[in-house]
Amino acid sequence: MSYRVRRKFTSTTFCIDGQLCKLFLNPESVFEKDFYLWNVALAVGKSNRQLNDWYCRKKNKRARSIQGKVVGKSGVKIIQKAYEKLFGELRWLIEPGDCLTISCKASGEPDKQFYAFWRWISRHSDMAVDYENKSYYWYRPPFSYDAIYKDFKISPIIPERPIESVAGSRYFDCFRIQPKVPCTELSMGQITGLLSQALATEPCVETPI
Repeated sequence: MSYRVRRKFTSTTFCIDGQLCKLFLNPESVFEKDFYLWNVALAVGKSNRQLNDWYCRKKNKRARSIQGKVVGKSGVKIIQKAYEKLFGELRWLIEPGDCLTISCKASGEPDKQFYAFWRWISRHSDMAVDYENKSYYWYRPPFSYDAIYKDFKISPIIPERPIESVAGSRYFDCFRIQPKVPCTELSMGQITGLLSQALATEPCVETPI
């Protein structure tokens, strides 16, 4: 029997200057066998019901009143807090190899939202950027195409400084490995080869759908 991890929708709320802000994280689709694309959405409003109506695209006055409003009345303070919540907490809820996407194309002001996020996302060399579609992508290590999946079971862990980039050697701070076949010994050359390949792996720059 194979074990399949069930991906679950999640969200978190926070307040800035009396405004209710909500981050949504939803497993939207499969972009490769056993690996999911997670959609991130941010909304600012007056009530949890209004924010949920907006996310569910309900055709009512509550949802329409916040449509296209990127950061409410508090500007970059909301974007900064959303960045801290997303990169410091929420992104570590997805499974290894899954992809988190922040799409600004459907926003009321896609260019404004795209460049508002860029101020903080540009600190992360582990992000893939799609300028044409106004989207950002982050893959939780190890990447879905990493050869390490062939011989090892992956156990996800949260690195010591979760909000920082996980490029370079920090890639290995995000997971632990165990041989799929008990008592299987790999030669030093095999282990070195796998680790070297993983370290040289870059985030995919293509839209994973």
